[in-house]
Parts: sequence; C-alpha cells; structure tokens
Amino acid sequence: MSAASQTSDDKRLETARRAAEEAGRLARRFFEDRETLLIEAKGPQDLVSAADREVEELIRREIARDFPDDRVLGEEFGAGGSDGDSATGWVVDPIDGTQNFLRGIPQFVVSIAYRRDGEARVGVIHDPNAGETFWATAGGGAFRDGAPIRVTQATRLEAAVIGVGHSPRHEPDVFNRTITALIDAGAQTRNYCCAAIQLAYVADGRLDATWDPYLLDWDVAAGMLIVREAGGDGVPFRPGRKGPHADTLIAGTSGVLAECRRRTRMFDD
Repeated sequence: MSAASQTSDDKRLETARRAAEEAGRLARRFFEDRETLLIEAKGPQDLVSAADREVEELIRREIARDFPDDRVLGEEFGAGGSDGDSATGWVVDPIDGTQNFLRGIPQFVVSIAYRRDGEARVGVIHDPNAGETFWATAGGGAFRDGAPIRVTQATRLEAAVIGVGHSPRHEPDVFNRTITALIDAGAQTRNYCCAAIQLAYVADGRLDATWDPYLLDWDVAAGMLIVREAGGDGVPFRPGRKGPHADTLIAGTSGVLAECRRRTRMFDD
C-alpha cells in the first residue's frame, strides 16, 4: 500500500471517529428523551424513529465537511442521491440496535466504515453508553480507546461464548437448528440484538465468535474489518445485497469457526 493511501486512511479514520462520537452524543440525548419520538415500522420487528434519521444526517454532514466528493450509503437514507452501492465509499449505520434503543435498553452503537475498491479500509464502532470506541484501519491493527485489542485463542465450542442474531426475515429453522447445534456442542450463546457491538466484542475478546443469518452492509462493514485486524476471521460478506438477499455474518477465532463449520450448518448459503 502506498504512503498516500495510508495517509488517506488515517484522515478518514480521524473523520470517522469524530463523526461517530458526535453521533453517539446525539443518540444518547434522543435516548434519554425517547418517549417523545415518533416511531415508524419499516417491516416486522424493524423500527425507525427521527433519532435514526437525525443521527445519520449528522454523520453525513461530518463526512461531507472533510470529504465532500465521497459517496455515502446509510441505513436510513440509502445512497443519498449517489451510487451508494459502489465499491468505494462510506457505509453508515447511525443507530445499530434500534430495538434496544427504543425499549430503553442501553445497548446500541454507531457504526461507520470506509471502503475502497470493495475492501474495507477504515472501521469505527462507538458505544455511547459504555463510552467506548473501537476502530481499525486495514493493515494497522484494531484498538479500543487507543489500546490494542485481540480476539481470544478459543478453539473449542465447548468452551466458547458465541454471539447470535435472529430476524423474522428468515425461516425460524435457520436459527433454531444452528442454536441447537451450538448448545449440543457445549457452547454458550448471547444475543445483544446489535450486530456491530457483537463484532466489536469478538475483536476485544469478549465473545469468541458471532453469527447472524440476515444482515446488510451497514451492520457489518466496520465490525468485520475490526475483527480481522484483531486477528480474527470470517466468511466473506457480499456487499450490496439487499432485502431478501441479505447475507450471513460469521466472524470469530479461526479455531472456533472451524469447529462451527464442522458441527453446524451456519455456513450454509
């Protein structure tokens, strides 16, 4: 990688961290006054409020201030008038964990990534409730609040704690058969109802792996980079898939993923 590319990544990391932390402060203000929010349903168990939209607008303004020509793909406003499915541009989830947010559960995060030529170069996840920021640049390692982080060295499911996710958009059997296989193998499971924070927890050694059969770009782009830079692995996530064509997320230690591949069907397409 050229020095110019590294400098570009560093500058975008600075922008992403600033935007994520500003967005987190705004999200917390909405959270503390959430009873006043108008809530809409985008689909079954898929809610949105003015908070999601205003937080995304703030992030877009912060990005545009430093990089006015960059494309942005966000959960609430899509491509924002540009080709957001391009292999190069920002991918933003203003409030990942909206269900938690609207129910008064302080388990939600801001997720911001930057991709170049289809490769994630910058990833930031900010948790405004715990006051933690996780970040990575491609080839630069993974960090929490400036401290290097690493995945665990777990190799056996019987000693593993696995993050899991569920959506009404897939058949219940997809979830049930996988959970059954994990429990039969002796693993414990956690569902924080927030894909990005589960990825951050894998990178920081709090979970050994995470799996969800239905996720989209903004759920995954930042977190997968952070996991890989923390020494983890994962199946390739296919950016740009939408609606019923969302993709499966699997990320964790190489040993646990190998056990999952052998003993479950979570790698099924």
